Amino acid sequence: MTRYRDGYKGGVDKYDFSLTSISRVFLLLSVPLLAYIIGLLPIVMSLLFFIRLLDLTRYTHIVVFTVLLVFEFLFLIILETFIPALFIRVSRLKADEGIHDISIKDWNFFKYSLYYLLYRPSLKLISIFPLLPLRIRFLKMVGLKIGKSSVLAGSELIHDPYMLEIGEQTLIGGWSQIAGHLGEKKLILKKVRIGDNCLIGGKSFIMPGAIIEDDVTLALNSVVLKDQVLEKGKVYGGSPAKEIGKNKKDISSTFI
Repeated sequence: MTRYRDGYKGGVDKYDFSLTSISRVFLLLSVPLLAYIIGLLPIVMSLLFFIRLLDLTRYTHIVVFTVLLVFEFLFLIILETFIPALFIRVSRLKADEGIHDISIKDWNFFKYSLYYLLYRPSLKLISIFPLLPLRIRFLKMVGLKIGKSSVLAGSELIHDPYMLEIGEQTLIGGWSQIAGHLGEKKLILKKVRIGDNCLIGGKSFIMPGAIIEDDVTLALNSVVLKDQVLEKGKVYGGSPAKEIGKNKKDISSTFI
């Protein structure tokens, strides 16, 4: 029989000492660790190889070793970003849309947690350098659907890439956040859909289930609420976002 926590209506125990809970906690610890070890292994091996070749008592070799460390660091970022992303892609790891218990015993909450542990550290690493093509490739590997002509600022935070669909000729402003999940009494997962020719202002926050139709402009620092629909061809702003005008110009011209 499911036991509920006192003082938290709607939530079951996060874990217990059942075989299911223990095995899932073990996977949450071991799978991300394995992914990061695999990413680190080529770096360690190559460093050991070059150290044997170099004489670090010579200044020229010290300079060479310094340059080598810079390249190894860049290589480390790439490996530690894309190896976890490969784990996510190969295993098709993603939680289902819907309302789920915030408990390790809930299959979708477990998948959401494992995805988070693989995705978020890698996202932080790829954010160290403004390598936008690599960032977009990484986000696509972990589930983002985005049109070929759409643009990300590179400083945006997409909490749940597999819960986001972006059309063509759309620009996502800097420091904006888009979330496909919400933790209330349950874990709520809903897709966010952004249409064609949209402009999402910087530092905006878009919540789960939001639908932004084609040709919409969202002003700076706006908040789009859960399940809110922004209608085609209009300008929205504020917290929560409200209609403040209509688009008179197709923003696709800004991409030319």
